[in-house]
Amino acid sequence: MMHAAGSRMRSMGLAARMILFLSLALIPIGVVAYFQTAKLQQETRLRSQLSLVALTEAAAMSERETILRAQGGAQAIGATLGLELLEGGDPAVCSNRLQSYLDSSPGYSHSSIMTMDGAMRCTSSGQQLDASDFPRMQYLLKTKKAGAWLNRNAPISRRSVIIVAEPIIQNQEVLGFVTLSLPSSLLPSPGASKVPDSFEDIVTVNAQGEILSSREGVDDVAGLLPENLELASLVGGRAQSFAARSADGDTRVYASAPLVPGMVQAVGIWSQDNAEAQAITVSGIAKALPLLMWAASVIVAFLAVNRLVIRHIKRLSRRMRTFAQARRIPEYRTDLVMPAELAEMEDDFLDMAEAILRDEAQQENALREKTILLKEVHHRVKNNLQLISSIMNMQIRQAGTDETRFVLHRLQDRVRSLATIHRNLYQTEDLGHVDAGQLLDELVQQMTQMSDREGGGVKVTTDVVHAEAVPDQAVPLSLLTAEALTNALKYAAPRAGESAATAHVHFSHDAQGLAVLRICNSAGPGAGKQSTLRTEPVGLGSRLIQAFATQLGGELEQEQDGETYMVRVVFQIRDFEPDETTPTKVPDVPDF
Repeated sequence: MMHAAGSRMRSMGLAARMILFLSLALIPIGVVAYFQTAKLQQETRLRSQLSLVALTEAAAMSERETILRAQGGAQAIGATLGLELLEGGDPAVCSNRLQSYLDSSPGYSHSSIMTMDGAMRCTSSGQQLDASDFPRMQYLLKTKKAGAWLNRNAPISRRSVIIVAEPIIQNQEVLGFVTLSLPSSLLPSPGASKVPDSFEDIVTVNAQGEILSSREGVDDVAGLLPENLELASLVGGRAQSFAARSADGDTRVYASAPLVPGMVQAVGIWSQDNAEAQAITVSGIAKALPLLMWAASVIVAFLAVNRLVIRHIKRLSRRMRTFAQARRIPEYRTDLVMPAELAEMEDDFLDMAEAILRDEAQQENALREKTILLKEVHHRVKNNLQLISSIMNMQIRQAGTDETRFVLHRLQDRVRSLATIHRNLYQTEDLGHVDAGQLLDELVQQMTQMSDREGGGVKVTTDVVHAEAVPDQAVPLSLLTAEALTNALKYAAPRAGESAATAHVHFSHDAQGLAVLRICNSAGPGAGKQSTLRTEPVGLGSRLIQAFATQLGGELEQEQDGETYMVRVVFQIRDFEPDETTPTKVPDVPDF
């Protein structure tokens, strides 16, 4: 926004500067706080992740022990019965010994030994089975890796079991597999172990992402699992914890810990009420604390500066503006509690405003008195000139010769012209400027009336515009007009075919202040160049016109074109000049 008094751009306000500098001061602190907060949050998040993983591992300890015990039993069976069977042992004897092992190890429901050709000749049930009837067995033969899976309805035990399969390895070669089934009911049920109140469930999954067990039930856990996450991707990975949206639409925290590396993974499901879970899920607030601190600092500082400084400055500014526009100041000082510096500023302003009003009142009084005195001077001069005109009129009546009366009449006309000028000066409001158009119009009317009373019979027309001129130009302009018009009235004669003589006065100016005064009169056919009367001193009128034109600073032209005689003066209207400036030198004007 441009300043009202010039082209200088308006600077920022105090509040904007305060916010800018405070922001610059807080940037280093904010950057340090941000990185420290981010580092602290990262460490807290890491500790929370480790804590959740440890809690998950502790909560899944029962599942871990059960699966590891089954895995150990399968390895023991493979190392004994499995190798004997592969070396040509009797399948019936193997099945009996396998059943005896299960009888001595409560908790297992079925076991079998499968060779790489897919035949299961040794089973705890004594049945001869083939891998082609079981897709899981075919998968084991293809991958040659240990595995575990859930069978909701086992064909032999007729119940839900978890099957653990271990390869039979000799000389780093897989010769077959041992499977061991344990009932799902052996795994912990809800409330079987002590876990935090925010714990929701422990789920175990195999390498294929299939659920092996759940504290809340395999059928009820689907809504608690992550919505867009393959559980198989967690198996074989490192222990970790993360927040994700569950299938039922809530945000939960999950902790993944390996129970059997590469084969079984435990996934703990935690609600956000847990303190460790909150450290993981709430990440943006801590990083936003430096920004919130900056905003709080800026708001507090702005409110403080606004209350202590800005509102008082604005109120003082409004009072200054009111004083500048209306020259009015309040009769009381503000009752608001403000700082001592601003209170002193307000006192100084009020004292200064009172001093300015006193000085302006004194100057107005002095100017009014000066104006009254000047108007009185012009009034007295006008009265004195009228008195002189009256005395000259008495002298004219007592004159003995026509030549004397004519000279006195000419002098009387000039005195009356001066009286008209001074009458306009004391009637105007601005003594430094005079309406030149109005002055010329009144002068022409006065001279026309006098000519009609004397029987001149000349028709006078005017074309005068209003223009302000300084008195130093208004006086010679009026005198020049009076001389030229008197000459025109005396020598005007009717043109050919006309019954009456005419005279015309024209005054105009343009936007640059260039003024033109033109006085024309009809000269009649065969008229020579006009001159002053023989009864007046030779060349006096022409000398006066030339002197007044020079005093105006203009160019004088006198010419006769056919039956029209014209006097034309072109000059520049000057501005008012103070008294101390050097006045324009006025040429000598001959005495009357």
